[in-house]
Amino acid sequence: MQHPQRLLNDVLWNFKDKTYSSLSEFLIALLTYNENIFGEDFEFDKDEKVLESTQVVIQYSYWDEEKEDDIEPDFLLTADNGEFFTQGELIFKVHNKVQEKLQDQDNSFFEGLLLWEGENPNNPNVPLYFVMQGS
Repeated sequence: MQHPQRLLNDVLWNFKDKTYSSLSEFLIALLTYNENIFGEDFEFDKDEKVLESTQVVIQYSYWDEEKEDDIEPDFLLTADNGEFFTQGELIFKVHNKVQEKLQDQDNSFFEGLLLWEGENPNNPNVPLYFVMQGS
């Protein structure tokens, strides 16, 4: 199955914020953040189908002070509806998974997701996306 090369490129976010207990609470913060930066209403359809897959592997990076090295963990997400991910669900779940490790990092800004086109041996047939991070 073909998956989009890039996802959520037009969404700005900073992972330094807290974790969120609900999607609705997260979406209010996301909309407010984008509207403050753009200075206008931010068009974001939380229910738009963004990835037609029941699961996705997400990888990101952070600097580990103790190991003095860049760490690149990954994690598996499963779509709530068992069919596909919506924009809102995907960025909400990514935020809550990476927030703790990225809250004190310089590269905590979300710049979209980029598809890895190589093999994913730990999860064959599951798309793997890298979190594009900026500072």
